[in-house]
Amino acid sequence: MFKHILVPTDGSRLSEEAAGAAIRMAKPLGARITALHVVPEPVGGGLDAWTHADAQFEAHLGKSLEARGYQYLANIKDLARRAGVPCECALVRGESPHGEIVVEARSRGCDLIVMASHGRSGDAGLLLASETIKVMTLGDVPVLVHRSRAARQASAAG
Repeated sequence: MFKHILVPTDGSRLSEEAAGAAIRMAKPLGARITALHVVPEPVGGGLDAWTHADAQFEAHLGKSLEARGYQYLANIKDLARRAGVPCECALVRGESPHGEIVVEARSRGCDLIVMASHGRSGDAGLLLASETIKVMTLGDVPVLVHRSRAARQASAAG
């Protein structure tokens, strides 16, 4: 069955729930997980650079986003440690999160990707789930889409 599960996170509650599901699945399988956070590349210049007095705004923003990403990864590593599931963490930079997720899954030999679905219907749901959809359609590693109970209930009610 599955031996190496990639768990991308954006730090949201739903991503953490998906990570918890991946850890619960990995435990009886004897699988390991790799938690991944993709730090977006700054778009560069433009309005942000113009509106901030800090000439190093983009560099400072990048460091802040990295620090936040490392915290997201530490949260998942702690969940895995408490469950007794081996966990590595990776933080990468990239312009397209879905592209980086696919590259990391391939290069690390992952045989499953577990990602969150934001569980919303309509146009908002399509936009929020677009990274998951892109990973599913562009990658060649199977993707398990986790929908939280709250997301399923909200979708059914709406």
